[in-house]
Amino acid sequence: MHAVVKRYRRPGAELEEVAKPTAGKGEVLVETRMTSICGTDVHIWDWNHWAQTRLKKLPIIFGHEMCGEVVEVGKGVKSVKVGDMVSAETHIVDGTCYQCRTGRMHICRDMKILGVDTDGVFAEYVKLPEMNARKLPPKVGPRLGSLLEPLGNATFTVMPNDCISDVKGKNVVVTGAGPIGLMAVAILKSVGAKQVIVSELGSEKVRFSLAKKVGADMILDAGMGTEALVKSVKEATDGNGADVCLEMSGAAV
Repeated sequence: MHAVVKRYRRPGAELEEVAKPTAGKGEVLVETRMTSICGTDVHIWDWNHWAQTRLKKLPIIFGHEMCGEVVEVGKGVKSVKVGDMVSAETHIVDGTCYQCRTGRMHICRDMKILGVDTDGVFAEYVKLPEMNARKLPPKVGPRLGSLLEPLGNATFTVMPNDCISDVKGKNVVVTGAGPIGLMAVAILKSVGAKQVIVSELGSEKVRFSLAKKVGADMILDAGMGTEALVKSVKEATDGNGADVCLEMSGAAV
């Protein structure tokens, strides 16, 4: 099969012919229908400091956001069958450590990241643990299905433990209007946040436009400085300030 491989410790990647994986016990083989590009993939392509220190073993097939069709199931697999459309959960966990056993799988002690620690989805086929293949309803097509991983990140940030009351009726500030920040804005509006205020660099005209499109009530130029930002938020909230702040910029402090 064809795959995009990070083989060398330098910028770029290779399109290579590699062996097609097979599904082992508790695994499924998925034929890739659509993938999305994450900032992580850009880091790997650019071979920046993060990639140089994070990727321990090369070569590796990268990419982790995808939607595809199950074409093979291994022994013991029950939750999906051949023909099912699935999205990939990026975090591969052991399921046995303390964090996993107490409902905090996102900080599993032995967690591996698809496309970073194990071969990822920029390939014609990808092998996944059963629990990482999330079955999709028929109305969710490949385009949306490939975005469910970042959408899940945004949802968990907005509503940890599915607790809508944390944000419903609240004034919320979202710092950063990148893809996940924009998703967070849409989620906040859909669950009843009173007012959603977004801060983003004024030079990011497209992000300003998208923030408004997905429902932001106010968009502030992050370049105006901390004092001006705080003043603007207070003025917009009757002097009370934000009830909740979601940091979605990922910018260095």
